[in-house]
Amino acid sequence: MNDMRVFWGDFHKHLEDVENADEIIGYAKYNLDVYCVLCYPFKWERIKGALVETVGQRQEFLEWWEKLREAARKHNEEGRFVTFLGYEWHGNRTHYGDHNVIYFEDGPLDDSWEIEDLFQNLRGRRAMAIPHHTGYIEGHRGKNWNYHDPDLSPVMEVFSAHGSSEAIDGLQGLTNNRSMGPRASGGTFVDALDRGIRIGLIASNDGAGLPGSWPRGIAGIWAQELSREAIWEALKKRRTFGTTGDRISLWLQLNGEPMGAVIRNPSGARVKIDVEGVQPVELIELIHNGRVCSSHHHPGSWDEKMAGEFKILVEFGWGPSTRYGFRDVEQIWRGRFRLDGGRLLSVQPRFSMLGQSYLQAGEGECEFSLKTRRNDGYGFRQGMVLRLEGDEDTVLGLSVEGEEIELRLSDTITRTHLFPLLEESGRRVESEFGIVEGELRNPDIYYHNARKIRVHPSYPEESYLVHLDLEDVEISPGNNYYYARVRQIDGQMAWSSPMWIEN
Repeated sequence: MNDMRVFWGDFHKHLEDVENADEIIGYAKYNLDVYCVLCYPFKWERIKGALVETVGQRQEFLEWWEKLREAARKHNEEGRFVTFLGYEWHGNRTHYGDHNVIYFEDGPLDDSWEIEDLFQNLRGRRAMAIPHHTGYIEGHRGKNWNYHDPDLSPVMEVFSAHGSSEAIDGLQGLTNNRSMGPRASGGTFVDALDRGIRIGLIASNDGAGLPGSWPRGIAGIWAQELSREAIWEALKKRRTFGTTGDRISLWLQLNGEPMGAVIRNPSGARVKIDVEGVQPVELIELIHNGRVCSSHHHPGSWDEKMAGEFKILVEFGWGPSTRYGFRDVEQIWRGRFRLDGGRLLSVQPRFSMLGQSYLQAGEGECEFSLKTRRNDGYGFRQGMVLRLEGDEDTVLGLSVEGEEIELRLSDTITRTHLFPLLEESGRRVESEFGIVEGELRNPDIYYHNARKIRVHPSYPEESYLVHLDLEDVEISPGNNYYYARVRQIDGQMAWSSPMWIEN
C-alpha cells in the first residue's frame, strides 16, 4: 500500500455525443484520473409503434468508433489523465448479460452475437470484458456465470446508476431502472463467489453525461503510477474497489497480501482494513463466505476537536424551477474559496453533470466555476469536499456571485450553515413575472426558488480515517472468500475486491 496511490476511474460512461467528445473528455479531466472512452453502438427506433433498441452493427456505429478511437488516443496523458478505448457489447446480451469491452490501446468494434465468439476474438488482444448490472434475472440482461473467462473479466461492476449487484439481500438494490428490475438470484456478485468464481470489483456510472458523475458509481484503483500499464496491471490483479459515488478510499489486506490475492494453506488469517471516507464512517463489515464475520460501528469512537485535519463538504444549487414558471433554470456559480490561518490540503469534486471546473492555487485558495440545473435530477446541486488543516481561529472564506461568506472553523463543528440567496431570488421573480416584493401574501416562491449554498459540518480526521487490524479471522475448510463493505453516515458505500484462501 505504501508504494501505491488510489486513482479514480469510470469504465462505463457512454460517450453518446460523439461530435462533442473533446469537450466532454475535457470536463472528465476535472473529475477523474482514468476514463474509458466508451462507444454505445445502439439507437432507439420505432417498429410498428413499439420502442426498441437496435441490434447488431451499423455503418454509423463504425463512424462513431473511428472518432472515439481518435479521441481516446489524443487525450491520454500519462501521469495526468489516462484513457482507454471501449464499447458496450451489442451481441446477445439479453441471454448472456451485459459486458463492456475495454482495450488496452486499440481494437475493433466487434460484431459477435455469441459471447463465446466475442471472448475468442478478445483472447488474442490486450482486452477485457467487464460484466455490469449482473444482478438482474438470468436470461433477461442478468449475468449468466456459465459463460465467464477470468482472464478477460478480472473485475465486474458492483454498482452503477442501476444500483447494486452485490447480493440478493444487499443494500442499494437494482431499483433505479424500473423496466429491467428487480434484482434476482443467480447473477449477483455473491452468487459468483459462491460458485468459486474469482472476480474483483469496480463501480462505474452507466448512461450518458459527465464521466464519473456523482452518485452513480466510481472505481477506485490502487496503482503505483498513473499510466495505462499500471492501471491495467491493477485491474488484472483486482487491486480495485467500487463506491456509490463518494470517493471512499478502501484497502483490504490479508496476511500481508493485497486485495485480489489468493492465499493457499495459511496457518491463520489476519486482516487489515483501511478506510478514508468523505463523510464520517458509520460501519465497516468484513464478509466471509457470504455472511458478516466482523463489524465495526464507528460513530462515537472519536471526540470533537478544534485543531488538526478536517473535511468540509460545500454544496451549491437548488434555485429556480420550471414548476413555478421560471424559464431559465440553469445557473452558473463562479467563485473561490480561501483559507485564512490554515492550509487547504486538497479539493475533491462531487460533480454530477457537465460544466464543472476548479483550480486549486496552493494551500490558500481554490477558484471554481460550477453549473447547476434545478430540473436535472442530481444536477440540481454540485459539491466540493475541502480537506484542510486548521484550528478554531481558522477562517473559511467563500466569494461567489457577489456574495461574501466567512465562517470560523469552530462555528462549523457539528453545525450545518445554509445561505439562501433571497435578494437575488426576489430580483428574479420581479424580472420573470413583474411581481414586486410585498405583493404576494404567500412569499414561499422566493425561498423555494432561491439558489442556496450549504456548508456541511466540519469533521475531524478521526471520524473518516479508520484502521482495523483483525486477528484470528475464521477460516472454513475448503475455499474461503473475504471482502470489505463500508457505509458512511450519509449512506454512501464502498466495496472491496475479494481475497481468497484455499485449503
